[in-house]
This record gives sequence, C-alpha cells and structure tokens, in this order.
Amino acid sequence: MMTTKIQRLRSDERGVAAVELALIAPILAILIMGASDVGSVFSRKLALEQGAQRAVEKIMQTTGLTSVQATIAGEVAIQADVEASQVTVVFPRYCGTRPMPDVTRDTNGFAKGDPCASSEREAHYILIEVTDEYEPMFPSLSMGTKLANGNYKIEAKAGMRTR
Repeated sequence: MMTTKIQRLRSDERGVAAVELALIAPILAILIMGASDVGSVFSRKLALEQGAQRAVEKIMQTTGLTSVQATIAGEVAIQADVEASQVTVVFPRYCGTRPMPDVTRDTNGFAKGDPCASSEREAHYILIEVTDEYEPMFPSLSMGTKLANGNYKIEAKAGMRTR
C-alpha cells in the first residue's frame, strides 16, 4: 500500500513547472536588474561624451569675454548636465608621438614651447574630460569599485587635433 502511494507520487508531474519557475525566477530577476543598471550607466556616459563632443564643435565660437577653456568647460557643463568643476580642458602638444612639456601658454591656453626636430611633426590637441557619479537603481548589485557614498564614477573623454 505504501509503495503504491510512493510510486504514484513519483509519476505525478503536476506542479513541476511551478517548481522550475521558482528555481529560475531569482536568476532571471537578477539578470534583468543588472541589465537595466548597465544600460543606465552607459546612457549617462554617452550623455557626458556627447556634451564634450558638442563643446569641441563650438571651440571657434569663443567670445572675447572668456578664455577657450572657460567657454568649453561651460558648454560641456550645460550639455552634459554637470558642474563646470567636473570638466577638465587641456591643450597638450606633441612632437611626433612624444608629449612635449609646455614652456608657456598663450592667452587662450594653447601650448607654446621648444620647436620639434625637423623629422618630427608638431601636433596640438584639445582634450576634454568630464567626470560624474552614477547612482545605481539596484545598489545591491555590484558593478565594480564603488565610491564611499555607494555611487560609481563615470569618466568621458573627447578631443580633437587643433594644429
């Protein structure tokens, strides 16, 4: 009698789908939460990069009231929705592939210095770096090194050759 009940229970397949769903649902939920957080952080990084790129496009629109760096930093801050203090604008100079130290800078911040060797080409660049913090939607999921406040640091860079 007892063996027939056990055999009947073993052959009964009702509820198998519910048990399988209960086992797989937490894994699916974690994957969906992680994907949405990763998507949000990449969206924010793209917004920072686009802000920096738009500012690079407006370099020639500098007014006489502010320097090139201040104009670009202000434009990036507006476009990327960050504070101007989160924007760094530099104008490095290279001889061939060698970064050259700056001797002096003109009023707009462009580098001047010793001339390059005749076999090297001198190149000037404008590089913009924007930093921001991302607050995850699901803080319990770890996506890397967190800051002290639980957020993640995002950096975006843009640049172009000016000469």
